[in-house]
Amino acid sequence: MNLTSVLQRRERGFGMTADYDVALYRLKCYYDNVYRGISPNANAPDYNPEPPVFACRFCTTPGHEEVLALANEDGKVAFQDTKIKADHNQPLEGKLAHCNAIFDIAWMPGETKLVTASGDHTARLWDVARPEITQINYFHAHTRSVKTAVFRDDDRAVFATGARDGFIMIWDIRANHSANQQPKPDNCIANAHSIGGTGNARRKSQASRAHSITGLVFQDDFTLISCAAGDGLLKVWDLRKNYTVHKKEPIAKHLMNYSGNSTRNGFSSLLICPARITLYASCMDNIIYAYNVSSYNRKPVAEYYGHQNRTYYVKTCLSSDGRYLASGSSDELAYIWNTNRPGVPLVKLSGHTDEVTCIAWCSVGETKIVTCSDDACHRIWKVGLEHEEDNKEVMIRGQAEVVEKFFLEKLQLETTPSSRHSHTCQETTPSSDEHKASVFTPVTTPESSNEDYNGNKHNSAKRSYMQMMASRSEGKFKCILSPIHENHEMVAKRVHMDNRGMRRLFSPGDEIATTSRDYNSDGASTSQGTSKDEEVFFSPTLNLPNFVMDGTAPHLLEISPQKYKEHVDWLTKIRKERYEQKKTASTSSSPKTQTTPGRRANRSRSTEPQKVTKATKSVSLLDFFKTVSKNSEKDLPSNNNNINLPSSSTT
Repeated sequence: MNLTSVLQRRERGFGMTADYDVALYRLKCYYDNVYRGISPNANAPDYNPEPPVFACRFCTTPGHEEVLALANEDGKVAFQDTKIKADHNQPLEGKLAHCNAIFDIAWMPGETKLVTASGDHTARLWDVARPEITQINYFHAHTRSVKTAVFRDDDRAVFATGARDGFIMIWDIRANHSANQQPKPDNCIANAHSIGGTGNARRKSQASRAHSITGLVFQDDFTLISCAAGDGLLKVWDLRKNYTVHKKEPIAKHLMNYSGNSTRNGFSSLLICPARITLYASCMDNIIYAYNVSSYNRKPVAEYYGHQNRTYYVKTCLSSDGRYLASGSSDELAYIWNTNRPGVPLVKLSGHTDEVTCIAWCSVGETKIVTCSDDACHRIWKVGLEHEEDNKEVMIRGQAEVVEKFFLEKLQLETTPSSRHSHTCQETTPSSDEHKASVFTPVTTPESSNEDYNGNKHNSAKRSYMQMMASRSEGKFKCILSPIHENHEMVAKRVHMDNRGMRRLFSPGDEIATTSRDYNSDGASTSQGTSKDEEVFFSPTLNLPNFVMDGTAPHLLEISPQKYKEHVDWLTKIRKERYEQKKTASTSSSPKTQTTPGRRANRSRSTEPQKVTKATKSVSLLDFFKTVSKNSEKDLPSNNNNINLPSSSTT
């Protein structure tokens, strides 16, 4: 059901249509819905008996929505009415439209006409309503293969083409030209996705493959969005601007960036939802990114993953109501996502024996999807019977399957070697390009198998993706290294508090720190086989003064106010210098002054608790801060029997 029908039903009081996931679960391809593509061109110099189909589109003209147009590698175009049963497992007879492969098809809105984009550097307009397919016009201005073509929404005259030469051209079929003159583009964006300027003709002919225009879509009458094969950018162009006057790189109105971590940052196709708000860009890193083009946010708002996109022939499509997103895949499958639930696909369509390239979704009637593959077959998928058919092995040649379990199995199989693996913890990634999901499986014991790292009770030992990312953001977390009895209890409920590596104040000096491991680094763990002096800790309070370790805490003044300090701040150092000056002056003037034997210069930084002697009188905290006064000997505590302060009076 398309968006217009949904709105009309809501106006009549029937409400909005709910998701039809159940229908997608029952998608099947029967034996009589398998076809062998288009017949080959026997006169081609490089004859291929089974040329693959590169483009397929359903017609948009009312009354002909179930007519399917297909184009293959030999440059042939064929049409099939999917309402009528044709000879299954047989190729369709087509019309030779180009002398090279056809990469894209664009139906004219409201008309039985279409534009074909070919590798012979041309785009051609065809009338398919007549008994014989007739060419109306051809458009030749590109210098390399034309990769994509798209009509402006609800406009029968204006369309855009993008080619491997990096040029985007806007054509108007209403323009009048002389009989001997070829049509010229109304607007041209030269080197739309190249890094440098337009340069000379030689540079123009040597355009990099990475700058090839692979996708175009109109947002409105004056806004065009484009993508390329290798620059990782989506550019929004204002067509009211004449870009041919620019001598340097043309400037786009808005830019949207690739946000992944892979070097395969090219895009293979673009789609826009019926409301013209969400843009779907299929990327070569096996992720389909969704962008909000109402605000032109540079970062994607959603990601759809689970398929494999290894070539630029893999395309995507949307259902007419925008609720579902479908894509081909290099793993011989096709995938369908619910656009309201990003992430893992809803179902997969299995039946092809080679890479599934282009895919099309019929806009009327029951759910009908066409998939084309490099196995030279195209299949029509329809909602099958709810119960199992008799002799289903012969009748059914493909069916939809739930993908969640399959996706988890694929993630476990497609792992990359990592130095962070240990005998107790396994961290797997689907591939070097995929970064959305990882599986972490800690070793469990009978006492700890029902509690996760966040303290939540559950029955499985596996952590969810959100729990794993939460633990990664903490920096470190504890894991069980051996089945020792005292380590059976999960101790990582509060990762950021227990494992931050703080200096223990009242623990034995020979205590070994709790075993921890940083899974954000590739180095080996230092939790075993290292001494406590070599232990490297991380703490946000590592550089703050520790008055207990330094001996300057008020409660330690009862023991000795002159306690040796290894690391003191500048204020304490000044106080110490003034105190030493007073002491020296008093000693020189009073030879009878008694001094206490000095403590060890190299005091051990042991963390053992100090043995505090019983004091005769408690010391106020104010006395500690009065030591910088002029009469320091009066301000120091006088109740310590082990210290005789210097005095200026004589006996």
